[in-house]
Amino acid sequence: MWRTFNRKHVAYASFAAITGGTYYLYNRAKRLQPYQQRLATISPELFMSETYTDALNTIQLEGLSDRPHTLWTPPSRKEMLNMLNNAENNEPPFDILIIGGGATGSGTALDAATRGLKVALVERDDFASGTSSRSTKLVHGGVRYLEKAIKELDYEQFKLVKEALHERATFLHIAPYISYQLPIMLPIYKWWQVPYFWIGSKCYDMLAGREAVESSYFLTRGKALEAFPWLNKDKLVGAMVYYDVSA
Repeated sequence: MWRTFNRKHVAYASFAAITGGTYYLYNRAKRLQPYQQRLATISPELFMSETYTDALNTIQLEGLSDRPHTLWTPPSRKEMLNMLNNAENNEPPFDILIIGGGATGSGTALDAATRGLKVALVERDDFASGTSSRSTKLVHGGVRYLEKAIKELDYEQFKLVKEALHERATFLHIAPYISYQLPIMLPIYKWWQVPYFWIGSKCYDMLAGREAVESSYFLTRGKALEAFPWLNKDKLVGAMVYYDVSA
């Protein structure tokens, strides 16, 4: 069996086990306080937003009730279509037309508007009703780039993973009320993949350093089936669980 086994996989797993294990132990002690403790330190004021009534009460308390305090009312659909046609007004044309009101289109429109451009955005349905509504909602740390970074010794991919992990930690810190840690389980059906995925997950934890979330861990075959009874049992070895962030 050893003669016919793919030695390349063994080499990858062995190298990753040595380097990854050492780096993991070095960084484990440097982690920041757990996510639950960070959440407990957030001021309750961050969980509240000012309503229309609150805004009017503030105006009255500050003695500003004698001033006009009408809030902006968005134009009707007919008015917006007339603006697009530019048929009934002499206003200058739009600087940019964005088709699609999903995450990319809305973000582009916001960026262009803040730069002083006159922006028109058209959407056939509702905002974020297409591809954006089917998002995984993952705030991932770039785990899919990690394998390429290790196999090809691509430093640019390492930098991309580090940047994504930093942004993930930033999101958790500034918006703990809409984000949470999400365990992701990878079933394993070949025994050589156990050290392979274990080291990959630990490298992912280690690259996060002090900004890491919960540590990844291995599940035996029995534990994996206990967690997900509908898994394919044939040749199942176990499962690897790592953590990312969802919103």
